[in-house]
Amino acid sequence: MKKYIKIIIACLLLGISVGFIDTYLLYEGYWAHFNKGLNSVYGWVHIIYALAALFLAILAHELGHFISFKKQGIQPKSIYVLGLAFVNDDGWKLRFVPKFLLLVGGIVIPEHIKIHDEATEKEIVEKFKKVLLAGPKASIIYGVIIFILWVLCLFTPIYWLSGFLFTTMIVTTFMSVIAVLSSRVSKGGMYGDFAAEKAFEKDALFRLTYLIQLTTLIEHDQESMDYFWPKIVHTLETKYLPGNHLYNNLLGQYMYEIVFEGRIASTGIDRRIKNIISRLPKNEDGFIMYLNIVYYYEAMHDRIKVLDLLNKLDTSAYKVPDKLLTYYLRLTNHLLNFKDENEFLNNPDNIQTSSMDWVYKPLRLKSELKDIKK
Repeated sequence: MKKYIKIIIACLLLGISVGFIDTYLLYEGYWAHFNKGLNSVYGWVHIIYALAALFLAILAHELGHFISFKKQGIQPKSIYVLGLAFVNDDGWKLRFVPKFLLLVGGIVIPEHIKIHDEATEKEIVEKFKKVLLAGPKASIIYGVIIFILWVLCLFTPIYWLSGFLFTTMIVTTFMSVIAVLSSRVSKGGMYGDFAAEKAFEKDALFRLTYLIQLTTLIEHDQESMDYFWPKIVHTLETKYLPGNHLYNNLLGQYMYEIVFEGRIASTGIDRRIKNIISRLPKNEDGFIMYLNIVYYYEAMHDRIKVLDLLNKLDTSAYKVPDKLLTYYLRLTNHLLNFKDENEFLNNPDNIQTSSMDWVYKPLRLKSELKDIKK
C-alpha cells in the first residue's frame, strides 16, 4: 500500500512541476518564441536540418574515438561518417562510400598495430578500452551541449537558430540514446563499444580475435603472429565452439597461417576441423570456411581429401553474392593448380574476399596473391 501511495505522490509532484513549468514558459513568452523558431522556415527545411544534425551526431561520436586514438599515441588510418571516408594515405584524403549511408553510422580504423609480447598486449588493451568508451561519452557530451545551446537560444530573438537547434536537439538526443544502447549490445560476433570494453577482460576468445584482427587488417605482421601463434593453438585445442562466430574466425586465421605462411599444424585441431565441416552454415562465412578447409588439406598433402571435398561442394546450397562466388572458385582453381588464373586474380576489380570488402575499399589496401605452402 505504501508503495502505491509513493507512486501517486510522485505522479502528483511531477504533474504539478510540469504544469508550473508550462505556465511559466507560456507567461514569459518562451513557448511563443519556440513556435516562431519552428515556423521561421518552411517545413521541408527541417528535413535538411535533421540530415545535418544526423551527420553531426555521428561525427561527434566518431571524433570521440578519433581524438582518443590520438591521445593514446595510436595514429588513425581513417574515419568514416555516413558516406564520407577521410583516409590517411600519404596525407588525408576524402573518399565517398555510398553503401555506408545504409548503415547510418561511422567507424574509425587505426593504423597498423604491432603486438610482440605480453607487456605490449596489455598496453594495447588498456588503450583500446579507453578508445572504445570515448565514442559513447562524446555522444552524451555533444547531446548535452546541443540541449544547453537550444535553451540559451530561447532567450534570444534569433528564431531560425532556435528552430535549427530544436531539430538538431531531437535528432541528437535520439542518436545519443541509440549510441549508448547499441554500445551495450553483443550479438553474432558484433560488439558495441561498452560491450567490447567489458569483453576485453571477461572474454578471452574475443580479446584474442580482436587483437589478431588489429595486427592483420592493414598488413600481415609476422612478428605479431609469432607472438599470437601459441595462444591461437592453445585456444583451439582447449575449446570447441563450432557455432561461435569468433571461434570460426580464429580457426580461419589458424588455417591461413598454415596454408600461406607455412606454420606447423596441430593434430588435435586437425580432428576438430574434420568435425566442423558438416556443421558449417550455408551462408557466406560457411562457404569461405569450406574452401579454407580445402586449402588446408592441400597444404597437408591430402589430395584425396581435397578432391573429396570439392566433389561434395554444392555451391547452389550457399547464399553468397555471384562476384564473391566467382572469385573464390577461380582462386581455388589457381591455388590447386587446376588452371592459371593470374590475369583474373591480379585485377583489383575482380577481388571480393567478403561481401563487406566495400568497408575497407577506401583504404586501398594492397592484396598479395600467395601460393599454398607445402
